[in-house]
Amino acid sequence: MVGGTVTEQQCILLLDDDNEFRALLGAVLSARGFEVLDAASAGDATALLLDESPDLVIVDGLLPDQPGVEWIESIRQHDPDTLIVFLSAFWRDLETFQRLTQELNVSLVAYKPIEPLVFAETIGQLLQRQPKASESVRPTVSGTPANPPDTLRARMAQLREAYTLELPEKLEQLEALIDKARTQPELTKEASSTAHRLRGTAGAYGFKLVGVLAGQIEDLLAEYQSSPLRVRRNLWTEVSRALEDARLAAQPQASTPRADLASVDSVSAGTILFVDDDPDVRRTATLFLRKQLLEVCVASSAPEALHKAASIKLAAAIVDVHMDGMNGFDLCRELRDLPGKGSLPLVLMSADQGLETRVASTQVGASLFIEKPLREDLLSLAVQQIMDEASARRGRVLILEDDPDFSSHAELLLQANEIDTRAIATPAELPATLEEFRPDLLLLDLDLPNTSGVDVCKALRLSVQWQTLPILMITATIDDDTRIEAFRAGANDFISKPVLEEEFNARVDVQLMHARLLQERAERDPLSGLMLRRPFLEALEQRLSEAHRNETPLAAAIIDIDHFKQVNDGFGHAYGDAVIAGLGRLLRHRFRHEDLRCRWGGEEFVVVLPGQKADLLERALGRVLTEFSEMRFEASDHTTFTVTASAGVAALPEDGLSAHALIRRADQRLYRSK
Repeated sequence: MVGGTVTEQQCILLLDDDNEFRALLGAVLSARGFEVLDAASAGDATALLLDESPDLVIVDGLLPDQPGVEWIESIRQHDPDTLIVFLSAFWRDLETFQRLTQELNVSLVAYKPIEPLVFAETIGQLLQRQPKASESVRPTVSGTPANPPDTLRARMAQLREAYTLELPEKLEQLEALIDKARTQPELTKEASSTAHRLRGTAGAYGFKLVGVLAGQIEDLLAEYQSSPLRVRRNLWTEVSRALEDARLAAQPQASTPRADLASVDSVSAGTILFVDDDPDVRRTATLFLRKQLLEVCVASSAPEALHKAASIKLAAAIVDVHMDGMNGFDLCRELRDLPGKGSLPLVLMSADQGLETRVASTQVGASLFIEKPLREDLLSLAVQQIMDEASARRGRVLILEDDPDFSSHAELLLQANEIDTRAIATPAELPATLEEFRPDLLLLDLDLPNTSGVDVCKALRLSVQWQTLPILMITATIDDDTRIEAFRAGANDFISKPVLEEEFNARVDVQLMHARLLQERAERDPLSGLMLRRPFLEALEQRLSEAHRNETPLAAAIIDIDHFKQVNDGFGHAYGDAVIAGLGRLLRHRFRHEDLRCRWGGEEFVVVLPGQKADLLERALGRVLTEFSEMRFEASDHTTFTVTASAGVAALPEDGLSAHALIRRADQRLYRSK
C-alpha cells in the first residue's frame, strides 16, 4: 500500500433511538478516526454484533424495544469483554449503578446532555486504556484524517442548524402527544419517550435549557402515568408552563439578548445536589429549584449522594443535618474530600436552630444555614447567593478584537458560562483596560489594524506584571508558520475562525484553569494549602472594610501548634511538615468558602470569619482542634504520635478596628492560653 502506513482503526457501535443524537455524536467520533456503526433499536444492535466485532458499544438507557440495562445483560451472557458505555438522560438509583459497573462490567456510566467533543475525548482515553485483542482491529491507511477539523466544524454546524430549525416542530409534536395523553392515558408512554429524547439530545446541540425543561415534562408525565385516575391538581399547569418555557428557550442563541443569556441558561453553572431522606421534602425542593430553571439532582442517602457527586459537575450541595442513619455533617466532610470538590459550596438545613448546630455547620464549611420546614423564598435566596458566589469565581476574560461581530459572539459564549467579559477593539486601549479589569485570560486577535497580535503578545511577555497572563490567539489564518510564530511570541494556545463553540469553550476553560493554578501557586502555601501572609492581609483589609461599612461582626483567631520544635527535633522536619499539612487540610475543609485561612508563618495559622462573633469562632475552633488532636501521625519507626494546638480569638470592634490590632489581641490571648 503506497503512500501510507497501516494503523489500527477502532470500531464503535452507537445504540440510541434518537436520530439527531446519533448523527451528532457519530460525526464527532468519526472525526477522531473511529469507525462508527449505529443502531436505533436493541434488535438492530444485536444483529450488528453478530456480523461485526466493535471495540466499544455506547448504549442509551431507554430503547424503543427493550431497556438498555436488559440489553446489556443479554449481551454479557455471551460477550463478557467488549467495552460498554451506558448513557442515560436521568439518574439511575445506586443499586442499578452498582449492577452496571460491577455485575455487567460497564466501563463508564454517563448522563445526558453530553458535550460531544469532551465525550469523544473520554471515549478515546477509555479505548487507549483498555485496548481489545488485535484480531478485532480493522486496518486503514494513515495520513489525512477521515474528517479533518474543518470538515467536522462544517458538519456539526450543519447538524446544529438543522436541529435548530426542527426543534419548534418537535415541541409541537410533543404538545400534540400530551394533549392526546390527557384523555387517552395509554398514549402517555409515547409522549414520555418524545420528552425523553429531547431531554437527552437538546443539550448536546446547545439547547441545555430545553433539555432541562423536557426532563421536567418527562418526570411529570411519569407521575401522571403512575396514577392517571388521580391527577395532582396543578400537574397539567406545570406541564403547559414547561412547554411554553421550552418554546422560548428553543429560539436560536443569536436572538437572545446578551444581558439575559446568563440567567436563561443557568444550568451551565452546574447541578444542585439536594440530600434529604424525606421524599416529600425532596419533591418540594425539586419543584422550588426547577422554578429557577436549575438542574437538580436528589439523593436519599449518603452513598447515593457521594456516588452522584463524584460523577457530575456540582454548583452546590444542600444537605439535611439530621437524617435517619446518616449524619449530615459527616456527609459534608466526605463531599468536600471528593476529587475536585474541596471548595464545594454547602448549604445545611435543620429544624434545630440551636447554637451547637450552627457551630457544627460552620465547622464543616457550610456557606449558609436554613431552617426547616423549607420556605420557598429562603431556599431561593440561599441558592441564588451560592450561585452568585460560584459565578464570581468563574473568571474574567478580556477580548482584543477589531471585528465587533466576532467580539459579540465570543462574549455571548463566555457569558453563557457565567464568565465576566470585556471587549476592546484597539491595542491602544489595552494597558488601561488591563489595569482596570485585571483579566484572567486574554483573547487576542492575530490580525489587528496597524499592528500584529504577535507584537502585542511579545510586549505583554516583556511586562513583569502581565508576563504570566494566559493568551489565546484567534485568527482566520491557520498555516503552520503562523501558529509557530504565535507560540514563539508567548501565546498559550491558538484557535482558528470560525470557532466551534465546544472547542472554544474547552480551550477557554483550560486556560482559565491554568490561570487559577498560577494564582494558587502565587498566593498559597504549598505545604498547608492555605493563603500566604501577603494575599491574606489584602483579603482581610477588604473584609474589614465591608464589616465597617455594613456594621457587621468579624472574628479572627491565631492558632499555634504546641511544642512543634519537639516534633521537628524528635521525629525530623519531614514529620513536622506532615503535621502542618494535616492541620492545613482540616482548616481548608472545616470552614466556609468565604472564611479566610492563612499560614501566618512557621507553625502559626490565622482564621478569619466575616459576619460572625467571637463565641461562634471559639466553638468552631474547639471542634477543629479536638479533631486535630485525635489525628495520628506515623514516624519513621512506624510508631505513631499525636499533636495538639492552641488558639486565641479576637473580635471586631471590641478588640480593635484594624487587622494589626485584631491579630495582636488574638496573639496575646493565644499565649495566655498556653
